[in-house]
Amino acid sequence: MKEITINQAQKMTAPSPFALLSAAGKDGKTNIMAVSWWTYLSNHPPKLGVCLSNRGYSGRLIRESEEFALNIVGKDLKEAALNCGRCSGAVVDKVSKFGIEMFRASEINTALVADSRVSLECRLTNCFDVGDHTIYVGDIISAHGDENQTQLYAFDGYSRLDTL
Repeated sequence: MKEITINQAQKMTAPSPFALLSAAGKDGKTNIMAVSWWTYLSNHPPKLGVCLSNRGYSGRLIRESEEFALNIVGKDLKEAALNCGRCSGAVVDKVSKFGIEMFRASEINTALVADSRVSLECRLTNCFDVGDHTIYVGDIISAHGDENQTQLYAFDGYSRLDTL
């Protein structure tokens, strides 16, 4: 084996489970962002962790609203989801621009992505600074699923999305 960079290691450990995280600001407008750094943290109580860049718009929205949703999107959103990782929600309304259908969540004010295999509604319980990223921990307070959807995975970093 030879020594490699962390970026090379991330590409070599693909595929990563891909999701669109949704978070709403105080104005009620939902932003979505591409994320593959997420994991279940606990079953009892059900908890989820997402790791976001400190420079991103969604982290600010999560801290303001103290909620977020993780949407494991299906293959019909492959191109739109990839495009969500290429621009900032601070300057682009990604929901409108990429034609992503949303639906009302049952427990939080953040909208959920309609074409998802699973959508998890979360209330923020903690955040941890981990260098240039922050880990947001949320209690999963509601879960929605559609077994007919096929999950997307991120390959080669975020250079492409596909199913397995």
